[in-house]
Amino acid sequence: MNNNNNQHQQHYYLISPKTQARINDLIHHPAVEWNVNSTFTSMHSKKYHRRHLPLFDRSNNNSNHHHDASFDKFASAACHAGAVARKEVFETWASALYIHDLFFNNEISGRIGIDNNNNDDDDYSIRRVADIAAGHGLLAWALLILDDENQKLRNEEYHDNDNNNNNNKLARPLTAFCLDSRMPKSAERIQSAMITAFPHLKHRFDYVEGRLEQLVPHTSCLLVGVHACGALSDVLVATAAEQGVSLALVPCCHSRNTKVLRAAASKFAKQEYDSLIEVLNTGGKITNLAERLDSIRMVALKNSGMDVKEAFIPDLFTDKNRLIVATPNRNNVAKPAIVDESSSSQINNNTMGRFGHMPPLNTVKNDASANTNMINSKSRFLKGFYVPCKDDNESRSIISSISGRVAAVKRKEIMHNRNHQGIPQLDISLWLPGNGTEISEESIVELILSKHPNVQCSVSKHGDVYTDSRTLRTSMTFRILYGANDDGKAVLAFEEANTIHKSLYQSIPSAFPGAECR
Repeated sequence: MNNNNNQHQQHYYLISPKTQARINDLIHHPAVEWNVNSTFTSMHSKKYHRRHLPLFDRSNNNSNHHHDASFDKFASAACHAGAVARKEVFETWASALYIHDLFFNNEISGRIGIDNNNNDDDDYSIRRVADIAAGHGLLAWALLILDDENQKLRNEEYHDNDNNNNNNKLARPLTAFCLDSRMPKSAERIQSAMITAFPHLKHRFDYVEGRLEQLVPHTSCLLVGVHACGALSDVLVATAAEQGVSLALVPCCHSRNTKVLRAAASKFAKQEYDSLIEVLNTGGKITNLAERLDSIRMVALKNSGMDVKEAFIPDLFTDKNRLIVATPNRNNVAKPAIVDESSSSQINNNTMGRFGHMPPLNTVKNDASANTNMINSKSRFLKGFYVPCKDDNESRSIISSISGRVAAVKRKEIMHNRNHQGIPQLDISLWLPGNGTEISEESIVELILSKHPNVQCSVSKHGDVYTDSRTLRTSMTFRILYGANDDGKAVLAFEEANTIHKSLYQSIPSAFPGAECR
């Protein structure tokens, strides 16, 4: 991006002087130039490990310069995790400083039009964050740490103030959850390291493995996406514009794929998207694609009636540094959205059903059950599974119950079961013996019990007998329900049932001579 230094100064007015000072401290941090033989940029992909901990220990520094102790503690935890590139540590903290200052620091938020006065009856008061396409989950932790620091300062001011008026009312602690289609192992390592360093934040953080289609947006929750790749940025923009939810977005990897762009385009900037897509389709050269596409995204948000600002985090840490901030404005009137009905069904049924192509959400507010069917393009795979953003006890409880690796594995087991039951249910297809011998359901049950006498199971035929037209061999599929008790509840884990099922494959040829597993 050109002239970023000027852009930094130009947009510093958005953040408080205190945050400006912290950004400057970050730029001049000793860890930026710790290796005299290389530049910070050339070491972007190098991960921090425990040997780098001294870089973030400035406790004995006698200079008068104020150091960001919270960042040093945050970065030290990342070193203990040993899973994050140095670039990500700095760019994440810089992004978090901007986002926290713009949304959760009352000193500045009122000046740019963000209503965050902690009125419990006001849907525009935000004390919850959803980190979309979260990856390591580092951004959510940074925001929680900054809010915790701010809470402590406000708590001191509150108790020091004799006139404890409403302006000094303590805000509820910030809570955050991450959402990504795959929870990487690095996220668990970082979570463990952060909880060790900040144990009191443990119950304010969750990580949900799921798809964006399962998200149920709400005005009480801020959507954030730092380096949301390609069309994911457009999807987040379309979601925020349509649902009227606050958004903090750092776009990345601006896509030239016109099919994906058309599918993800916000209806509040349809003409602008169509104009860009037409140039791309005709082979036109666009040298400033990132600038033009980000401008269209901001147009979509403005046309939906939202207040939109932009800022730039230091380009020292990333050249994809534009931060788009959008907040609902009750006084703004949205321009009519342009909807292309002819292409809508094609987008929903074809393009957006493919893995990685996430559609703009089309939800009904305050009706989570309805949302589940509308936003999940493959609802049959994850029946009853949705991710509510609303900042209330019920929604936060739901998020906690579906958070983490164990819950994700359990959902996958159910997803791969027939009829999505919690009881392991597996099929086995057999070539039947050619001597006319039949294989009954009872005989398969007896075979299973002979090997595993403590297992409860039931067997039924699934479908009709199949005859191969070339060999004239016949086959039958049997469906086996493992581990269900008299009440129909599961008493056997999926892994155990899968192990028993594999042993059944090995036992079939000897138990039924002439039979083969397909």
